[in-house]
Amino acid sequence: LSLRPLEPCGVEVLGFDARKRPSPDVMRELEQAMAQHGFVLFRGQGALTGVEQCVLSEMFGTGQLHSTHAVHVRAPNQHIFRLSNDPDEGFNEVGPEWHHDGASAQNVFGHVAYHVVRAPRHAGETVLAHTGDAYDALPEAVREDWERLASVNSNGGIVHPLVFTHPRSGRRSVFLHLGMTGAMLRCDGRVGAKAWEGIDALDEAQIKQIFELHNRNMDAIAYKHRWREGDIIVIDNLAVAHKEMASAFQLQGGLRVLHRTTVAGDWPLVPPPDFRIPPLLDTAGPSPFGSRRHVWESGYVGLRWGSWREKAFAH
Repeated sequence: LSLRPLEPCGVEVLGFDARKRPSPDVMRELEQAMAQHGFVLFRGQGALTGVEQCVLSEMFGTGQLHSTHAVHVRAPNQHIFRLSNDPDEGFNEVGPEWHHDGASAQNVFGHVAYHVVRAPRHAGETVLAHTGDAYDALPEAVREDWERLASVNSNGGIVHPLVFTHPRSGRRSVFLHLGMTGAMLRCDGRVGAKAWEGIDALDEAQIKQIFELHNRNMDAIAYKHRWREGDIIVIDNLAVAHKEMASAFQLQGGLRVLHRTTVAGDWPLVPPPDFRIPPLLDTAGPSPFGSRRHVWESGYVGLRWGSWREKAFAH
Protein backbone atom coordinates (compact mmCIF):
# COMPACT_ATOMS: atom_id res chain seq x y z
CA LEU A 1 0.00 0.00 0.00
CA SER A 2 1.03 3.60 -0.51
CA LEU A 3 -0.56 6.82 0.70
CA ARG A 4 -1.07 9.93 -1.43
CA PRO A 5 -2.09 12.98 0.61
CA LEU A 6 -4.94 15.03 -0.82
CA GLU A 7 -5.31 18.79 -0.38
CA PRO A 8 -6.34 20.32 1.94
CA CYS A 9 -7.26 17.11 3.82
CA GLY A 10 -7.64 13.41 3.27
CA VAL A 11 -5.37 10.73 1.83
CA GLU A 12 -5.83 8.37 -1.11
CA VAL A 13 -4.74 4.79 -0.44
CA LEU A 14 -3.25 3.05 -3.46
CA GLY A 15 -3.15 -0.73 -3.74
CA PHE A 16 -6.01 -1.41 -1.31
CA ASP A 17 -8.56 -4.17 -1.93
CA ALA A 18 -11.76 -3.54 0.05
CA ARG A 19 -12.65 -7.23 -0.11
CA LYS A 20 -9.50 -8.42 1.67
CA ARG A 21 -8.69 -7.93 5.35
CA PRO A 22 -5.35 -6.14 5.85
CA SER A 23 -2.99 -7.00 8.67
CA PRO A 24 -3.43 -5.34 12.08
CA ASP A 25 -0.32 -3.23 11.39
CA VAL A 26 -1.84 -1.91 8.17
CA MET A 27 -5.12 -1.09 9.91
CA ARG A 28 -3.29 0.81 12.64
CA GLU A 29 -1.45 2.79 9.97
CA LEU A 30 -4.69 3.58 8.16
CA GLU A 31 -6.44 4.71 11.34
CA GLN A 32 -3.50 6.94 12.26
CA ALA A 33 -3.58 8.41 8.75
CA MET A 34 -7.30 9.08 9.18
CA ALA A 35 -6.73 10.83 12.51
CA GLN A 36 -4.04 12.98 10.90
CA HIS A 37 -5.67 13.64 7.53
CA GLY A 38 -9.35 13.07 8.36
CA PHE A 39 -10.29 10.34 5.89
CA VAL A 40 -8.99 7.70 3.50
CA LEU A 41 -10.12 7.32 -0.11
CA PHE A 42 -10.13 3.96 -1.89
CA ARG A 43 -10.78 4.18 -5.64
CA GLY A 44 -11.63 1.51 -8.18
CA GLN A 45 -13.31 -0.91 -5.75
CA GLY A 46 -16.23 -1.81 -8.01
CA ALA A 47 -19.71 -2.22 -6.51
CA LEU A 48 -19.61 -3.68 -3.01
CA THR A 49 -22.53 -5.76 -1.81
CA GLY A 50 -24.18 -4.69 1.43
CA VAL A 51 -22.44 -7.51 3.28
CA GLU A 52 -19.05 -6.58 1.81
CA GLN A 53 -19.45 -2.98 2.95
CA CYS A 54 -20.40 -4.10 6.45
CA VAL A 55 -17.37 -6.40 6.64
CA LEU A 56 -15.11 -3.56 5.47
CA SER A 57 -16.58 -1.19 8.04
CA GLU A 58 -16.03 -3.69 10.84
CA MET A 59 -12.28 -3.56 10.14
CA PHE A 60 -12.13 -0.05 11.63
CA GLY A 61 -12.21 1.24 15.19
CA THR A 62 -14.32 -0.80 17.58
CA GLY A 63 -15.32 -3.19 14.81
CA GLN A 64 -18.96 -2.92 15.86
CA LEU A 65 -21.62 -1.47 13.57
CA HIS A 66 -23.87 1.09 15.25
CA SER A 67 -26.89 1.57 13.00
CA THR A 68 -29.40 4.16 14.18
CA HIS A 69 -30.86 5.19 10.83
CA ALA A 70 -34.09 4.42 9.05
CA VAL A 71 -33.89 1.60 6.50
CA HIS A 72 -34.92 2.38 2.93
CA VAL A 73 -36.83 -0.29 1.04
CA ARG A 74 -33.95 -0.49 -1.49
CA ALA A 75 -31.25 -0.89 1.16
CA PRO A 76 -29.51 -4.30 0.93
CA ASN A 77 -29.61 -4.79 4.71
CA GLN A 78 -30.49 -2.97 7.94
CA HIS A 79 -26.97 -1.59 8.41
CA ILE A 80 -26.90 0.29 5.10
CA PHE A 81 -28.21 3.86 5.15
CA ARG A 82 -29.10 4.29 1.49
CA LEU A 83 -29.03 7.88 0.19
CA SER A 84 -30.08 9.11 -3.23
CA ASN A 85 -31.26 12.12 -5.19
CA ASP A 86 -34.19 9.92 -6.29
CA PRO A 87 -36.52 9.20 -3.32
CA ASP A 88 -37.50 5.89 -4.93
CA GLU A 89 -33.86 4.81 -4.73
CA GLY A 90 -32.87 6.14 -1.29
CA PHE A 91 -33.44 8.83 1.31
CA ASN A 92 -32.96 12.31 -0.14
CA GLU A 93 -32.04 15.70 1.33
CA VAL A 94 -29.83 14.34 4.12
CA GLY A 95 -26.84 16.28 5.45
CA PRO A 96 -26.85 19.69 3.73
CA GLU A 97 -25.04 21.41 6.63
CA TRP A 98 -21.67 20.80 8.26
CA HIS A 99 -22.15 17.94 10.70
CA HIS A 100 -20.83 14.76 12.30
CA ASP A 101 -22.76 11.51 11.97
CA GLY A 102 -24.15 10.12 15.22
CA ALA A 103 -24.06 13.44 17.06
CA SER A 104 -27.15 12.48 19.05
CA ALA A 105 -25.09 9.87 20.93
CA GLN A 106 -22.56 10.52 23.70
CA ASN A 107 -20.07 8.24 21.95
CA VAL A 108 -20.48 9.62 18.45
CA PHE A 109 -19.70 7.21 15.63
CA GLY A 110 -15.98 6.49 15.52
CA HIS A 111 -15.67 5.75 11.80
CA VAL A 112 -18.09 6.02 8.89
CA ALA A 113 -17.81 4.40 5.45
CA TYR A 114 -19.41 5.87 2.32
CA HIS A 115 -19.58 3.85 -0.89
CA VAL A 116 -20.96 5.27 -4.09
CA VAL A 117 -23.20 2.69 -5.78
CA ARG A 118 -24.17 5.03 -8.61
CA ALA A 119 -22.03 8.08 -9.26
CA PRO A 120 -23.73 11.03 -10.97
CA ARG A 121 -22.42 12.22 -14.32
CA HIS A 122 -21.44 15.52 -12.72
CA ALA A 123 -21.84 17.49 -9.49
CA GLY A 124 -23.33 15.78 -6.40
CA GLU A 125 -20.15 16.24 -4.38
CA THR A 126 -19.51 15.48 -0.72
CA VAL A 127 -17.43 18.09 1.11
CA LEU A 128 -15.14 17.31 4.05
CA ALA A 129 -13.04 19.50 6.36
CA HIS A 130 -10.58 18.61 9.12
CA THR A 131 -11.75 19.66 12.58
CA GLY A 132 -8.19 20.22 13.81
CA ASP A 133 -7.47 22.54 10.90
CA ALA A 134 -10.75 24.30 11.66
CA TYR A 135 -9.62 25.01 15.22
CA ASP A 136 -6.19 26.22 14.09
CA ALA A 137 -7.78 28.59 11.56
CA LEU A 138 -9.80 30.44 14.22
CA PRO A 139 -8.53 33.75 15.62
CA GLU A 140 -7.01 33.32 19.06
CA ALA A 141 -9.77 35.29 20.77
CA VAL A 142 -12.41 33.06 19.18
CA ARG A 143 -10.54 29.91 20.23
CA GLU A 144 -10.45 31.15 23.82
CA ASP A 145 -14.20 31.85 23.75
CA TRP A 146 -15.12 28.55 22.12
CA GLU A 147 -13.09 26.62 24.71
CA ARG A 148 -15.85 27.49 27.21
CA LEU A 149 -18.82 26.47 25.03
CA ALA A 150 -20.89 23.31 24.70
CA SER A 151 -23.67 22.37 22.26
CA VAL A 152 -26.86 20.52 23.17
CA ASN A 153 -28.17 18.14 20.52
CA SER A 154 -31.81 18.86 19.73
CA ASN A 155 -32.53 15.20 19.01
CA GLY A 156 -32.17 13.74 22.50
CA GLY A 157 -30.31 16.37 24.53
CA ILE A 158 -26.77 14.96 24.49
CA VAL A 159 -24.20 17.65 25.41
CA HIS A 160 -20.89 17.90 23.54
CA PRO A 161 -18.04 20.37 24.07
CA LEU A 162 -17.49 22.73 21.16
CA VAL A 163 -13.72 22.18 21.45
CA PHE A 164 -12.10 18.87 22.37
CA THR A 165 -8.78 17.01 22.10
CA HIS A 166 -8.89 14.30 19.45
CA PRO A 167 -8.17 10.98 21.20
CA ARG A 168 -5.77 9.69 18.52
CA SER A 169 -4.08 12.75 17.04
CA GLY A 170 -3.99 14.83 20.25
CA ARG A 171 -5.07 17.93 18.30
CA ARG A 172 -7.51 20.49 19.65
CA SER A 173 -10.50 20.27 17.33
CA VAL A 174 -14.01 21.67 16.81
CA PHE A 175 -17.24 19.64 17.06
CA LEU A 176 -20.50 21.29 15.98
CA HIS A 177 -23.60 20.02 14.15
CA LEU A 178 -25.13 22.93 12.22
CA GLY A 179 -28.41 21.12 11.64
CA MET A 180 -29.13 19.50 14.98
CA THR A 181 -28.16 21.99 17.71
CA GLY A 182 -30.96 22.83 20.13
CA ALA A 183 -29.00 25.03 22.55
CA MET A 184 -25.50 26.28 23.28
CA LEU A 185 -24.13 26.82 26.78
CA ARG A 186 -21.25 28.90 28.08
CA CYS A 187 -19.40 28.08 31.33
CA ASP A 188 -17.27 30.83 32.83
CA GLY A 189 -15.11 28.36 34.75
CA ARG A 190 -15.44 30.04 38.14
CA VAL A 191 -13.87 28.03 40.95
CA GLY A 192 -16.10 26.64 43.70
CA ALA A 193 -19.36 27.40 41.90
CA LYS A 194 -22.50 25.50 42.79
CA ALA A 195 -24.61 23.63 40.26
CA TRP A 196 -25.51 25.82 37.24
CA GLU A 197 -23.63 28.85 38.65
CA GLY A 198 -21.59 30.53 35.95
CA ILE A 199 -23.43 28.64 33.19
CA ASP A 200 -25.62 30.47 30.72
CA ALA A 201 -27.51 29.62 27.54
CA LEU A 202 -26.80 31.64 24.40
CA ASP A 203 -29.51 33.55 22.58
CA GLU A 204 -30.36 33.19 18.89
CA ALA A 205 -28.14 36.02 17.68
CA GLN A 206 -25.12 34.63 19.54
CA ILE A 207 -25.63 31.10 18.18
CA LYS A 208 -26.17 32.32 14.64
CA GLN A 209 -22.91 34.26 14.86
CA ILE A 210 -21.08 31.07 15.88
CA PHE A 211 -22.81 29.05 13.15
CA GLU A 212 -21.94 31.57 10.45
CA LEU A 213 -18.30 31.76 11.52
CA HIS A 214 -18.01 27.96 11.69
CA ASN A 215 -19.66 27.61 8.28
CA ARG A 216 -17.30 30.11 6.65
CA ASN A 217 -14.28 28.60 8.38
CA MET A 218 -15.11 25.06 7.27
CA ASP A 219 -15.90 26.11 3.70
CA ALA A 220 -12.50 27.81 3.48
CA ILE A 221 -10.52 24.66 4.38
CA ALA A 222 -12.71 22.03 2.71
CA TYR A 223 -11.96 19.22 0.29
CA LYS A 224 -14.70 18.67 -2.30
CA HIS A 225 -15.02 15.08 -3.50
CA ARG A 226 -16.55 14.32 -6.88
CA TRP A 227 -17.62 10.70 -6.80
CA ARG A 228 -16.47 8.12 -9.33
CA GLU A 229 -17.84 4.60 -9.72
CA GLY A 230 -16.13 2.30 -7.21
CA ASP A 231 -15.14 5.05 -4.73
CA ILE A 232 -15.13 4.38 -0.99
CA ILE A 233 -14.38 7.03 1.64
CA VAL A 234 -13.89 6.06 5.28
CA ILE A 235 -13.71 8.93 7.75
CA ASP A 236 -12.54 9.39 11.29
CA ASN A 237 -15.80 10.98 12.42
CA LEU A 238 -14.10 13.16 15.05
CA ALA A 239 -11.30 14.30 12.73
CA VAL A 240 -13.58 15.57 9.95
CA ALA A 241 -16.99 17.10 9.53
CA HIS A 242 -18.82 16.82 6.22
CA LYS A 243 -21.83 17.96 4.23
CA GLU A 244 -23.46 17.32 0.87
CA MET A 245 -23.57 19.94 -1.85
CA ALA A 246 -27.06 21.05 -2.87
CA SER A 247 -26.59 19.31 -6.24
CA ALA A 248 -26.40 15.97 -4.38
CA PHE A 249 -30.17 16.24 -3.84
CA GLN A 250 -31.03 17.01 -7.46
CA LEU A 251 -31.32 14.67 -10.46
CA GLN A 252 -29.96 17.07 -13.07
CA GLY A 253 -26.46 15.59 -12.80
CA GLY A 254 -27.69 12.01 -13.03
CA LEU A 255 -28.71 9.38 -10.51
CA ARG A 256 -26.67 9.35 -7.31
CA VAL A 257 -26.82 6.45 -4.83
CA LEU A 258 -24.61 6.37 -1.76
CA HIS A 259 -24.40 3.66 0.91
CA ARG A 260 -23.34 4.64 4.44
CA THR A 261 -22.31 2.35 7.30
CA THR A 262 -21.42 3.56 10.79
CA VAL A 263 -19.07 2.12 13.40
CA ALA A 264 -19.64 2.56 17.14
CA GLY A 265 -17.41 5.08 18.87
CA ASP A 266 -15.10 4.17 21.74
CA TRP A 267 -14.64 7.60 23.28
CA PRO A 268 -17.30 9.66 25.12
CA LEU A 269 -17.39 13.23 23.82
CA VAL A 270 -18.54 14.95 27.01
CA PRO A 271 -17.94 18.40 28.51
CA PRO A 272 -14.89 18.62 30.80
CA PRO A 273 -15.59 18.30 34.55
CA ASP A 274 -14.95 21.99 35.26
CA PHE A 275 -17.93 22.88 33.02
CA ARG A 276 -20.26 21.27 35.60
CA ILE A 277 -22.78 20.61 32.80
CA PRO A 278 -24.67 17.30 32.82
CA PRO A 279 -23.91 15.14 29.75
CA LEU A 280 -27.65 14.84 29.01
CA LEU A 281 -30.35 17.53 29.14
CA ASP A 282 -34.06 17.28 28.41
CA THR A 283 -34.56 19.69 25.53
CA ALA A 284 -38.18 18.52 25.22
CA GLY A 285 -38.86 19.71 28.78
CA PRO A 286 -38.69 23.17 30.34
CA SER A 287 -35.38 24.99 30.10
CA PRO A 288 -33.36 25.23 33.33
CA PHE A 289 -32.54 28.81 32.35
CA GLY A 290 -36.02 30.15 32.99
CA SER A 291 -37.58 33.01 31.10
CA ARG A 292 -34.47 34.95 30.08
CA ARG A 293 -33.89 35.08 26.35
CA HIS A 294 -32.09 32.01 24.99
CA VAL A 295 -32.46 29.15 22.51
CA TRP A 296 -33.94 25.84 23.73
CA GLU A 297 -35.06 23.72 20.75
CA SER A 298 -36.11 20.07 20.58
CA GLY A 299 -36.64 17.82 17.59
CA TYR A 300 -34.79 16.22 14.68
CA VAL A 301 -33.97 19.69 13.35
CA GLY A 302 -32.48 22.19 15.79
CA LEU A 303 -32.17 25.95 15.48
CA ARG A 304 -32.90 27.06 11.93
CA TRP A 305 -30.44 29.68 10.77
CA GLY A 306 -29.23 31.48 7.68
CA SER A 307 -31.39 31.31 4.56
CA TRP A 308 -33.19 28.10 5.49
CA ARG A 309 -36.57 29.45 4.31
CA GLU A 310 -35.17 29.65 0.77
CA LYS A 311 -34.05 26.02 0.78
CA ALA A 312 -36.02 23.00 -0.37
CA PHE A 313 -34.80 20.97 2.59
CA ALA A 314 -34.48 21.43 6.32
CA HIS A 315 -31.18 21.97 8.04
